[in-house]
Amino acid sequence: MLRKNILYFFHDTKICQNICSATYPWGWKDKSLIKNYQKNLMNVKKMNINNFNEKEFIKNTIIPYKIIYKTYLKNLDFLEYEYTNPSLSIALNKLRDSIDLSINSIPKEIKINKTKILSNQIKEELTTSNSKFLGYFDESHLIHEITAGAIGPEVSHIWDQRPTKQVVTVLYESKDFYDILEWERDLMLVDPQWQVANINYILNKKKH
Repeated sequence: MLRKNILYFFHDTKICQNICSATYPWGWKDKSLIKNYQKNLMNVKKMNINNFNEKEFIKNTIIPYKIIYKTYLKNLDFLEYEYTNPSLSIALNKLRDSIDLSINSIPKEIKINKTKILSNQIKEELTTSNSKFLGYFDESHLIHEITAGAIGPEVSHIWDQRPTKQVVTVLYESKDFYDILEWERDLMLVDPQWQVANINYILNKKKH
């Protein structure tokens, strides 16, 4: 409980005002609005990232995407899992708790018809996680910060290291839904795992 309270304290992000969970219990926004996001993302230049196989990536994200949907339907606490980052986990919990899914006509599963990578970027940003200390730091990050603080400028390459992550936005189109998921992974880690940071821009990272 303490861990969750800490995550709520540091990562409770404002949810976009352009949502209607009563009308759209999943997806939360009108499809035409989500399609506008797709148009904007198509203008973002895709980066050519070594050893990144787009087809393999898409294939490996379909099951986690469906698991997130099932977790939502089953009324499970997203902070107990690592499918979504802390801010999105909290937002999904709030949205799900604000409606009665039993009286809403919502499919029991998603049958995907089409997928497409819309953008692929490297960003100098910290990757938060439900499993990290305060949601921000894992063991390797803490060691790096302590080491950088203890040494002098003669080892500037350690000082100059910045948190880096890969961010990939993907469109999942099905009969019932038109979802854009923002996937991210922490490139500071040896074996970074993918998680979802936003769905249909329900988090106010930008003005959507």
